[in-house]
Amino acid sequence: MILPTCMSRGVRLSRALAPALAVLATWLCAPRPACARPLPRLFLSCSEDCFDPYLRQQLSYFDFVRDVYLADIALVIVGQPAGNGGEQWTATLARRTPERAFESRPPASVLSPPGAPAHAARDRLLRLVLRLLFTELVSTPHGEAFEIGLPQRQQLELSSLDDPWDYWVFAPAAWGSAEAGSGYYRAQAGGGAAVRRITEHSKVRLMGGYTRSLSSYRLEDGNRISGDVYEWDGRALYAHSIGGHLALGANFTAVGNEFENYRWHLHGGPVVEVNVFPYDQSATRQLRFIYQIGAWANGYIEANEAGLRHEQRPYHALSMIIDMNRTWGSVEWIGQVNEFLDDPELYRMSTGLTLSVRLFEGLTASIEGQFAWVRDLINLRGRTITDDELLLETAQQPTDFTSTASLSITYTFGSAHNTVVNPRFGRIDLEDE
Repeated sequence: MILPTCMSRGVRLSRALAPALAVLATWLCAPRPACARPLPRLFLSCSEDCFDPYLRQQLSYFDFVRDVYLADIALVIVGQPAGNGGEQWTATLARRTPERAFESRPPASVLSPPGAPAHAARDRLLRLVLRLLFTELVSTPHGEAFEIGLPQRQQLELSSLDDPWDYWVFAPAAWGSAEAGSGYYRAQAGGGAAVRRITEHSKVRLMGGYTRSLSSYRLEDGNRISGDVYEWDGRALYAHSIGGHLALGANFTAVGNEFENYRWHLHGGPVVEVNVFPYDQSATRQLRFIYQIGAWANGYIEANEAGLRHEQRPYHALSMIIDMNRTWGSVEWIGQVNEFLDDPELYRMSTGLTLSVRLFEGLTASIEGQFAWVRDLINLRGRTITDDELLLETAQQPTDFTSTASLSITYTFGSAHNTVVNPRFGRIDLEDE
């Protein structure tokens, strides 16, 4: 006797055990339709949180797998801030070909309105994913598993209405945080607002905010030191689209920062951007070059190292930005060079990288880092920074560079299936995610 495929193909059984094992094989295969027809294996990749457990529960028809190399279908989901203050979700489906390579389909997007609760946002994303999967599988035997429906509307609802706000969006905000122990405390509070108007042809963004940071420590001798620094900023940006690859506009920034010795700081001027790829592909790939030029002016709280209380300089900056999301992983990289035109020795070169690559089945490597070669700190105080200021972080100290870096390598093996979601004992510790 031969048992069904999902047990052990081609195993010869003794006459005594054959009936019992045949019953066991039938029981094991019964709840799995894959015994009759293999279900598509689905791999889900999200650059940010995309309601992963919810999607797995709602799409349990598919066999979710832990690695893209095990999948028949890969879904790459990217979330981006939308012009209305909400979130835009873009999903790209890729189907494995007989040659074992992935062939990507055109991406599709859906908008989540500002302030939308999580259940509404995840339902919109789920409907988007279902549409992509149905389009891909409609001509296969799995197309029959989809249920299709549309809500009905009254005729009065079908007329279009003008936007009374003309696409302007206003978003006030407040924030705060605090940390304390027996001998110290740190607290921060602030508020701000953002005003945006984003259309296909132009982008206007106005932002401003104020933050106050308090800190205090009790030293070993029993004395207590305290710090109190403020920061405010205002930013204005305008961009005008010219075709699918070019944008022109201007950028202006105003800052006051006690830590950095700025009573006030202003810089801004015209900006030009070239995107090698069309802007409508920005959720899957970007290669942008940005050049800006303008004026740079500082007013200092204390005299700087040159003994000045204020100064003005011309500056320019060039940036290169790469952002890609694929079935093999994702990469985000930015490189920028800033320079004062009247003194080329005053410059800053900075770069940042976030890279996640699925090298082969089960092995993933992730790198995050930032580095800046600093030669433009014209704002530093002319005096020596005290130890108390360093501890309380109330004054900036000289540096030639700044850097952060992290590296992780993960190898996963075992069962290919990754469909079941079990929330029991979740967040049992405060540090758990």
